Amino acid sequence: MADIYRDAAEFYDIAGRPYWKPRATALANAMAPAAQTNSPIIDIGAGTGLVVEIVGAALADVPILAIEPSAAMRAALASRVQADPALARRVTIAATILEETTLPDRLGGVVACGVLGYLTPEDRHRLWQLLADRLAPGCRAVVDAAPFPATRTVRPIRVGAARFGECRHEIWLGSRPAAVPGRIELTTICRVLRDDRTVRESVSTQEWWAMDMRTILAEATAAGLQCRRAGWDLATLAVSSTDSLNAQLSAATASTKR
Repeated sequence: MADIYRDAAEFYDIAGRPYWKPRATALANAMAPAAQTNSPIIDIGAGTGLVVEIVGAALADVPILAIEPSAAMRAALASRVQADPALARRVTIAATILEETTLPDRLGGVVACGVLGYLTPEDRHRLWQLLADRLAPGCRAVVDAAPFPATRTVRPIRVGAARFGECRHEIWLGSRPAAVPGRIELTTICRVLRDDRTVRESVSTQEWWAMDMRTILAEATAAGLQCRRAGWDLATLAVSSTDSLNAQLSAATASTKR
């Protein structure tokens, strides 16, 4: 399968760092209960490791499983993890997609940001069910809504820029409704300029499911999860207290029968 992030990986942190800076505290707080379990945090679509870095700094002893199918992204992810020996000792990198990853029976936390757009309704149902079945009591998942609506065109806007020597690197995002209702064509433009002249540019387009917060709430609630907003585009998910109690009772019953 072609690496759709082959060109964009170089520019990913330029947009990702300013995105996560105001959201880092909410992310760290959501993952904090994992410290009370012996279960790892799963980062689905770990990218270049920005979430791994934030969670790793906030929770010093919790293992992290970083799932990232893009080789270009994993190169940056591995470099970031390797730069911190303490982090490297507890971060496992899986070169897979979620469906092909062997997961533990209990999850201390899950981050699925920038990935819901790739999942079909059936895939999302499986994800919600996975969280309902395997999130440890009191632990949470963090997911995000799509950046653009499904019903109108958004002209490309610059979402990140940085200067490297004599050049300025920029990344732009735009969208328009796709043929299938609920989907968008997301366009990414990566551009390098010198003296305001473009010296290198790549343009890629991919289709996304335009997941809004209302849809996330409806689908997650139907799967037995509690959904709370943690920002305009972030939501935390947890197993409802009743479902959590039933899961613990079932586990205790099974243990007694043994």
